[in-house]
Amino acid sequence: EGSPLSLWGPFLVLILSGLGLPVPEDIVLVAAGALGEIDGRRWIEVSALMYAGVMLGDSTIFFAGRFFGTRLRASRWFQRYFSEKKQAKVEDLFERYHSWVLFVGRFLPGLRAPIFFTAGSTRVKYWKFFFFDGLAALISVPFFVWLGHWLWAKFKDDIAQLDRALDRTQTYTMVVAVVLL
Repeated sequence: EGSPLSLWGPFLVLILSGLGLPVPEDIVLVAAGALGEIDGRRWIEVSALMYAGVMLGDSTIFFAGRFFGTRLRASRWFQRYFSEKKQAKVEDLFERYHSWVLFVGRFLPGLRAPIFFTAGSTRVKYWKFFFFDGLAALISVPFFVWLGHWLWAKFKDDIAQLDRALDRTQTYTMVVAVVLL
């Protein structure tokens, strides 16, 4: 088996994204799948740990809304990232679709964090949040991890060829740059 970092690194990044690290979760999941394939791990095993990371990250956003929502929503800093307009849009989604917005929110990267934060700040019950978000994550997490696993298995030879070509190009580029200097 490969490095523990190839498994725990993406897990930690998923948790950090719940703390505000602006990294697209789906890219992390695809990378985790590819790293799992490289290390000889089954995608389902990788999916289980990444699911835990996603749910911890999402729960962090939810609880930030629960404990700091009222104060944060009024701050200038918060409104720079989650404008009044975006807040109103999220609240309208809750009004129209109730708890199902938590399910759909998982598939809306630009609105995911505001939806989960709003759920916490508007006192949605945690079990309800966890159920709907967790149900959606049972679809998205295994899919993206499997995709990364499959892509690496299918295209690793092409990626190795591309890497070798880039290495040669880098060498030629350095030679040309030295000659020009």
